[in-house]
Amino acid sequence: MNETNSDQIQITEVHNVVTVYCLEKDGSIAETSIMSFARPQDWGNQERWHYEFFKLEWIYQGTKYINNCHCWTDLKDPEQGYPPLFAQGIAMILIPGTPPELCGREYLHGDDFWRKSWGEMPPYYYPDDDEFDEDEIYE
Repeated sequence: MNETNSDQIQITEVHNVVTVYCLEKDGSIAETSIMSFARPQDWGNQERWHYEFFKLEWIYQGTKYINNCHCWTDLKDPEQGYPPLFAQGIAMILIPGTPPELCGREYLHGDDFWRKSWGEMPPYYYPDDDEFDEDEIYE
């Protein structure tokens, strides 16, 4: 989303998703973590996934950037804390970003799946074609 405020500073605000995979299949800590810029498909499994939200704002060359960063990891209570774990993703701004409805725990995307054991299934969210046309983004 781009706006201009009364001081003529352009504002670019996006929602980005970062997932950091830290564990091996057997539950041991991986030698190298993997960062992905998408929400895990099985995000409803709250025993597996931890969710954090960070907001970073900065001004650069007359533009104010606002990154609403939705962060997921399979690592519980990292020794250094969650901000250092997600720091690289929090400072990156990917435009156009992800619809905010598909970042947290409110809605399912068509690629997600849900198990009954995770509780009540959230509704599916389909972005308005005029607002977020994926075909135009990747051309």
